[in-house]
Amino acid sequence: MGGGHVAITQLHHHLGKLCPDHVVSTRDNDPADSQAFDLLPLFSTGPSRYIPYAYQQKLKGLARRYDVQNIICEHPYMALSAHRLARSLHIPWYLRAHNIESERFRSLGKPWWRILARYEQWAMERASGTLFLTQEDAEWAQQHFAIPGEQCHFLPFGTVMNAHPGSQTAARKSLAELWNIDPSRTWIYFLGALAYRPNEEAVEYIINEIAPRLRQQGGNYQLLIGGKGLSASLQQQVAQTSDIRYVGFIPVLDDFLNACDVMVNPVMKGGGVKTKAVEALGYNKMVVSTRSGAAGLLPALCGDNLLLSHDEDWDGFCAHIRKAAAQRSNVPQAFYETYYWGNIARKAVSILSR
Repeated sequence: MGGGHVAITQLHHHLGKLCPDHVVSTRDNDPADSQAFDLLPLFSTGPSRYIPYAYQQKLKGLARRYDVQNIICEHPYMALSAHRLARSLHIPWYLRAHNIESERFRSLGKPWWRILARYEQWAMERASGTLFLTQEDAEWAQQHFAIPGEQCHFLPFGTVMNAHPGSQTAARKSLAELWNIDPSRTWIYFLGALAYRPNEEAVEYIINEIAPRLRQQGGNYQLLIGGKGLSASLQQQVAQTSDIRYVGFIPVLDDFLNACDVMVNPVMKGGGVKTKAVEALGYNKMVVSTRSGAAGLLPALCGDNLLLSHDEDWDGFCAHIRKAAAQRSNVPQAFYETYYWGNIARKAVSILSR
């Protein structure tokens, strides 16, 4: 499950615990039996779902059936439909900005990012408010799109943890046996959707920049790369090393995060909050990141568990890995007060209730 999917599922699960919440989705989603929201699989799985107003009458019927009071549009591509639906029902609608989508595509070299930027600005101007996952994006929208500050709300990507987790001993022992790796080493991990180019680049940095420096400087490290989609060529490069292991898809993420020691995030492209860093901090891990990779985090809430290096400063990055391996800190409770999904949902309700 990608970061965007997690952001939608978790927010609406916790919203559903506070008020009736109905999520209209594509028809291929798994049943939401374990979630607190009501899943309504309406949209097709093809690109036709993005055609403006294609589902307008069906959406209007659902909204009236459930006496909907607010609309949250999770994708800017649906903004035209959300805007018209809200106007027809005389209720507010909110755009949830997982990132500045046009800026993300600009950073990836897509030539049509300017068209998307104009549409994105139009959507934010007409929404009752925009729910940004990062403070930086909220400020960017005010500066570049001239969106009034009172319409910009910081509603971050969160963690399922509301306090420090317990002991990692059992999970570590189990995974050490499964993967035949030394539990006495410092386990350093990177986790993500590895077919996504920014994450693929991060693996390349681990292989070509980070691992060689750690070997040269000494230390008892085990680098673990988790996630689906790593290319055959990169898997081959990893297989030629003794200190890097590609472990593929992680079926029980809780065990993996509890077992590891340090999360590295050498990502420098892609835009938006890097959800894997929030996840790691929620599990009280030490996080070593580029500054771009920590976009969306509030460092003051992370205590000593977040170590930042300038982009492409691999010597500094590896110095922080050594520091993180030798240091055991606890994430401040203030982190959970801001980033726990339950608290985020309560903040969302207060915004929608204004």
